[in-house]
Amino acid sequence: MQVLFASDLHGKTHLYHELFALARRASAEILILGGDLLPSFAPSRKYEDMIPNQRTFIDQFLLPFFKTLIEDTLARLMFLIPGNWDLGYPYLFRDPVENIVDLSQKVYRLPSGYELIGYPFVPPTPFRPKTYEKMDDRESSWPPQKNPSYIRLAEQDDHVTPIDPHLYLRQKGTIEEDLLCLASPTDLKKTIYVMHSPPYGTRLDSIQGGHRAGSKAIKTFVEKNQPLLTLHGHIHESPDVSGSFLDKIGETLSVNPGQFTSKRRDSFELHAVTFEIEKIGETLSHTCL
Repeated sequence: MQVLFASDLHGKTHLYHELFALARRASAEILILGGDLLPSFAPSRKYEDMIPNQRTFIDQFLLPFFKTLIEDTLARLMFLIPGNWDLGYPYLFRDPVENIVDLSQKVYRLPSGYELIGYPFVPPTPFRPKTYEKMDDRESSWPPQKNPSYIRLAEQDDHVTPIDPHLYLRQKGTIEEDLLCLASPTDLKKTIYVMHSPPYGTRLDSIQGGHRAGSKAIKTFVEKNQPLLTLHGHIHESPDVSGSFLDKIGETLSVNPGQFTSKRRDSFELHAVTFEIEKIGETLSHTCL
């Protein structure tokens, strides 16, 4: 079964069109998008306009695009999780859409016995949207925060609410606590985790200056559980900085394809990976690297 995975398209329509072309070319039967699907900023650059702009993008482009993709390619299932910029993500599922699965903190078992489990939260970032951020654990340090930051209080609400990020994040649970509560898979050796944040201290979370921006809790979780595969995004430049889009954590293969940081033919190209789920190691291929 052929799988296509990409992350961090951030509402860039040319990347979605490249995704469509790749799905056709690779004969992908399953598509997985690992968060940050929607435009980060409205044309006004005001945070108050962020969710209405994302809803407009969903209505006018994304849902029609997804439906056409499923109709005109071999893809029969799409799995989605939100990223830290996707405050309007619940609007995608205000009405059920056939063959499009919200995988956020959920498990889906394929007929072949392989299971997919999604997790969207990332450790605190320097950015203002906080709905999909949590402390990694109770001890880890944070980068400097901007006050006010913003959250979406109600799933179908167009408004963002200003918050003090320090107070807000300390009142929420942690990634470490969440991972203990995720659904347990039937067979870890046939389980794929889709997590927006990459694991800390790997080739997948490198940023400029030699710093790391991944999750220590996710790294520990993967080390302990050893699933077949983990798929990540969030840190766009990591493959360029580290020189690799994959790493091994014990026996687990972990992948972050990155996104639109390398330039080819005077235009940005989609960063994505394809693989056959039954033989990942032999078939894993990156579009640019």
